[in-house]
Amino acid sequence: MSATYNWAYRPGVANKYGITIPAGADNVRPSGFAYVALFGNDTTGNGSRQLPYRTITTAYAACGNATYILGSGVYREGNITLTIGISIIGDGDVILDATLFSWFFRTNANGLAFVYNIKLRGSTALTSGFTTGTVFKDITVDKVYLLGPAGPTPAYNMQVGSNTLTSCVISNASFNVDGWKGIIRQFSNITLYKCDVTFLTDAVGANNYMYACIFSNCNIYFKYTPTFIDYSLFYQCNFKFGGITPTFDKTTFYPSLPTGYTYMSDIATIRAAAITAFGYNNQNFNNCVVANPLFNNPDIGDFTLGFASPAKNLSYFGTYVGARSIAYTIRARAIEAEGDFDFSSNTNINLEDDIITINNKLIDASIDTNCITNGIQRVLKSIPIFGFNADRNGQYIDSIADLGTMTKSPGDTLNVPASFIVEVGAIVYNSTTYQPGARLTTVAGQTTFATTASGLLREILEAPERHTVQLRFGNGGDLIPVGTAVTNGYWYLVESGSITYNSKEYISGQTFKAVDTNAFSGFGTVRLALSTEPFNHFEPGVQPTTNNIGDIATGLPLRGNGDPAYVRGGIGINEFYVNARFLQFRFNIRVSNLKP
Repeated sequence: MSATYNWAYRPGVANKYGITIPAGADNVRPSGFAYVALFGNDTTGNGSRQLPYRTITTAYAACGNATYILGSGVYREGNITLTIGISIIGDGDVILDATLFSWFFRTNANGLAFVYNIKLRGSTALTSGFTTGTVFKDITVDKVYLLGPAGPTPAYNMQVGSNTLTSCVISNASFNVDGWKGIIRQFSNITLYKCDVTFLTDAVGANNYMYACIFSNCNIYFKYTPTFIDYSLFYQCNFKFGGITPTFDKTTFYPSLPTGYTYMSDIATIRAAAITAFGYNNQNFNNCVVANPLFNNPDIGDFTLGFASPAKNLSYFGTYVGARSIAYTIRARAIEAEGDFDFSSNTNINLEDDIITINNKLIDASIDTNCITNGIQRVLKSIPIFGFNADRNGQYIDSIADLGTMTKSPGDTLNVPASFIVEVGAIVYNSTTYQPGARLTTVAGQTTFATTASGLLREILEAPERHTVQLRFGNGGDLIPVGTAVTNGYWYLVESGSITYNSKEYISGQTFKAVDTNAFSGFGTVRLALSTEPFNHFEPGVQPTTNNIGDIATGLPLRGNGDPAYVRGGIGINEFYVNARFLQFRFNIRVSNLKP
């Protein structure tokens, strides 16, 4: 299958959410499913992988109760009323931006069934009205006020009765956790940052399960006694137990201290305040701590946890608590020695502390990181991305050309498999007629097309709305004796002791890039880390995988999952995880993609 229609969620490809899609042709909508993508068309689309709709609104009007798979990019839609239960799944990096709208979605009946891998943003409201069984997983919410079943009237709450939230990040938001007696609300591995959270559930017959969550810089109110709060971390939080329910005005966020709230610096004080308010010794806040979670860079939305984070000892797995696993942060700094970028690789980039911008918006830009050591060879969970001041449908990094530079005429040989768009005129390919603007995927044995209307094709070189970074990796080479000449451009690791190279000292665990062929001195042990390994294209924000030569784990990486020719799973095609000892990333901006 061509990369143009290389959806992660399609028949025959296993996925982390256990979704099964019925088999069928690329141009036929699977029963119970509908595809939406920014390259789609609301007039000619039918909800298939090859012919997706352009907007969620049109897709829903046509398909009703279905599972909607959204392709990567930013969807600037809002005020959408969904009257029956549906599911929404982000395929790649999917952002719903409703900055210009009053609310995202309003639902009734049974509400949404599943919401997976979606980012919500935009100083607006998510009007839920969820009443039964909604599962939220891998959701990021920022500057969104989560509303309840009252519709667009500013109630500033989210009703989450009988729902499950797992591995979500909610920041700069105000919402209520509400429901009825006998209803269970379950939170696990949730990170909440600078939020106002109100728990309204009556303790009689109703339970809030909060397991392995992080509350940082939050105002937290319990109208009734909290229950089943376990293995969670609190940091710089203000609490209120019982009394009159506060009304938030969407501006009273931490560090503002609302009336009736008290800053509490330890679990014993928090538990004692709950007992005083509700009159009996309930079992809550077990195995919890008050401590700094050590987010890597929350100011730019990076809620990954540093290796020294106390949260790592709270989770059952012993590695993380909250919505993001412990990660090695890539630091952008104005001074090279304080950050993680190789300034010698810089092309048209300006680096400041935690900010990366492009200098000349008429020239393409790129920069490499230093060589990063993954000493115990952990499997990479995702590739970081930086918020460059550019916007290609919300996707800031792009390193592959969108379309081929030359058109194809009737009789010209077409690449197989590949993706093409009909540029002008109608064409006939594989016994099917395609009109201008239509897309097709070439198949084996059909390498030419015909036309009676001066039709031309142009190859699509990039998977639609999928942006990439580049990554190269390897497990290193031989030890290099002291006094040996190094190779210009190669990277080396000091495994033990210390060495001096070009008048600079490097100690154990540090890497350095050779800028000449001079030897190094000292008493350390040095190993070749990266030499001529090629860069491959990968998708940021998702787990990197490769197609390897020979389709075996020991084969050299042929392409990454951001490459146009990458194949996602299926019979006879394997995807291999990246767990190499040495890594180097390359971030690119193409100026042709700076417009929304």
